[in-house]
Amino acid sequence: MSVSELAAALGVRTSTLRHWDAEGPAVPGRVAPRAARRYAPAQVRDARIVQQLRRAGYRVDQLRALMPGLRHGRGPDDVRTVLAVREESIAARSRALLDAATALNAVLAAANGA
Repeated sequence: MSVSELAAALGVRTSTLRHWDAEGPAVPGRVAPRAARRYAPAQVRDARIVQQLRRAGYRVDQLRALMPGLRHGRGPDDVRTVLAVREESIAARSRALLDAATALNAVLAAANGA
């Protein structure tokens, strides 16, 4: 697939795919150094995985660390470790947001004389 074909299939901009290429999580093949980017089936799969993980909130730098393991069959425990760290980060951020909401609610209630 070309960059524009894959971008249309994923519902992302071509610049997004170029960014993923430059940063490393989803790298297409090229016939020659200055040739157009072409995505083979395995590279399309990688881009789909990156897209889904980006939607889930993963940053590109995190995906740069995670994707080689998925591509090269690194043990599932390694991938689980990376995902567990991300899950804990999300949980900690969620707890912090709930604490902040509780504190804000108290301030607003006091300001309204409740």
